[in-house]
Amino acid sequence: MKRVSGGNPKPRPPLENDMKIRKLLVGTTATLAFAPAAAMAADAVVIAEPEPVEYVRVCDAFGAGFFYIPGTETCLRISGYVRYRVGATSDDGLTDTPNFNGYAPDGWNKETRARVNIDARQDTEWGMLRSYLRLQSTWGVPSDGAVSVDQAWISLGGLRMGYTESAWGDTVSGINTTGTHSDGALWYGDQQRHLIQYNFSTASGLFGVISLEDDALSGEGYMPDIVGVLSYEQGWGGVWGRVGYDESFDGFGASIGLQLNVPNTTGSSLRLIGYYADGDHVYGTGSSYGAISGGMGNAEWAALASYYHQFTSTVGGSVGFEYFNDFYAGNSSVSTGLNGYVAELSMVWEPIDNFEIRSEVTYDKVDTRDGSVGGFLSFTRSF
Repeated sequence: MKRVSGGNPKPRPPLENDMKIRKLLVGTTATLAFAPAAAMAADAVVIAEPEPVEYVRVCDAFGAGFFYIPGTETCLRISGYVRYRVGATSDDGLTDTPNFNGYAPDGWNKETRARVNIDARQDTEWGMLRSYLRLQSTWGVPSDGAVSVDQAWISLGGLRMGYTESAWGDTVSGINTTGTHSDGALWYGDQQRHLIQYNFSTASGLFGVISLEDDALSGEGYMPDIVGVLSYEQGWGGVWGRVGYDESFDGFGASIGLQLNVPNTTGSSLRLIGYYADGDHVYGTGSSYGAISGGMGNAEWAALASYYHQFTSTVGGSVGFEYFNDFYAGNSSVSTGLNGYVAELSMVWEPIDNFEIRSEVTYDKVDTRDGSVGGFLSFTRSF
């Protein structure tokens, strides 16, 4: 080769194969560099995030014990009690007493009851929507532990419908007007019925009910029984009146009542109630005379007085008396000319919250018959 004086040889241009080799080496190096990361990514286990837990929230819109049903705006409260009761009856002249209706006379009577109340409420633009269900089972004469739905009803605003206490014997608004202050409460015409009713109240303490009720539970023509209630309540107590029309009997009953709360003695009160019935139908007081007549046991007139005193924060007691003037023959408006009365003494002790020990004794007397004595001792755990 001929050399050029004083210069370097001219470089040879790279071959096409050399360029390919370089590209292959670079690509291989990059692949090897990312291979471990890719392999690790392929082997990774992806764990799904758990769904957020919705805890039960307290609902204070309707009082203590309510909580929101998760996922809804409905508030639920579950309550009830378990009660054991032992009592005795000495029936010399009657076959029934207010304390142990339907129990055998002249002996010990035992009873255990379990009750569960399920109360669901929700505020709506139409007022409060509410449903109420009571499950109950009683062991002892005359039942033996069969669980049943004792009450079930629905309400929206002031409208209520279902199977529950008749407005004739139910509590009037905030005042417990169901007979005397005791658990037995003597005789006041308590009963449960199919009904549809409207309730109204005002901020001034006025309360009223119009109730259409079915006593037969299976339909009896197209005319229901009708009950009307009106009451007025304040801090001193309250007054109320009731009227009930029994369509199947074509008769009516009426009642007026007064409760006076004792000043400076929380829980103590005096209660007076008067009753009238024009026959032996469902809108009277009933009485132990019904076991003799075969009917309801109504009298033309009846008067009830009861006083409850709260001695201490845990101990209270009451006395009650009820007089019946002129009993009706069973299921009729025929007067018998017989009178009667019943008296009671009740004591209650709540040594700890939600646990009650109660005792009651009752003496029942109807003209021409010997008196009857009944009583019990009960233990109740509420929740």
